[in-house]
Amino acid sequence: MSPGNDTQPVADGAAAPAAVPTAVPEGETPAILLAGGRPRDENKMTKLLSEALKQTPNPSVAYIGTPNGDSTAFYAMIKLVMMKAGIKKITFVRLAKEKPDLKKAKTSLESADAIFISGGEVEDGMNWLKKHGLVQFLKELYAGGKQFVGISAGSIMLGSSWVKWEDEKDDSTASLFDCLGISPLIFDTHAEDEDWKELKAALRLMGGGAVGYGIPSGGLISADSAGNLVNLTGEVLVFRNDNGSIVRAENGANVT
Repeated sequence: MSPGNDTQPVADGAAAPAAVPTAVPEGETPAILLAGGRPRDENKMTKLLSEALKQTPNPSVAYIGTPNGDSTAFYAMIKLVMMKAGIKKITFVRLAKEKPDLKKAKTSLESADAIFISGGEVEDGMNWLKKHGLVQFLKELYAGGKQFVGISAGSIMLGSSWVKWEDEKDDSTASLFDCLGISPLIFDTHAEDEDWKELKAALRLMGGGAVGYGIPSGGLISADSAGNLVNLTGEVLVFRNDNGSIVRAENGANVT
């Protein structure tokens, strides 16, 4: 599907690639990106979600399930974890259909303390949001201080872009597509068992100097529109396109 393992280590003492830390833009609440992954540890997920939403006691959450086609089973699983994390009000904003009630959806998204974007397929998740003209609306909510939380594909969607294939067996058919762009950076999640193949493919398409971030299973980071990252738990892996070769910074040491 995507290229194999050709990651080369960054030489000892070499600077690790990352955005230069700056102040969080005024009015923003940095987005929280959870890796998710399998096997799922419900207690750990509850702890991570509590950490992600700790700034707002007993928050109300609007749930977006477009990456999984608004799967009720997926929602039920996430809802259970949210309730254990102390979230009392959860609104399922159904958008994975041809004619959703957009007025109602926008009201639910505006009124919630936080917006949660679930896991599944990144391309599917973005296609529904684009189809219903909600990308700019969501970006404006974020700029106005709305808390955004993503998990797995939802975390990737909060970044700048992602990669798709017209033919999964033919890498020449790979191309990039835009995501929400809450953060100007590109992310992948829980792909350690596949050696981050899709992230590496995206970085090749982005060209020399492109940088991407891998959040391993159980990881949790915050990100904002200025490109700042804060590693809240676990390890963040940093990859860079160095003239066509993908190099990795050891231990993501350049992430705050």
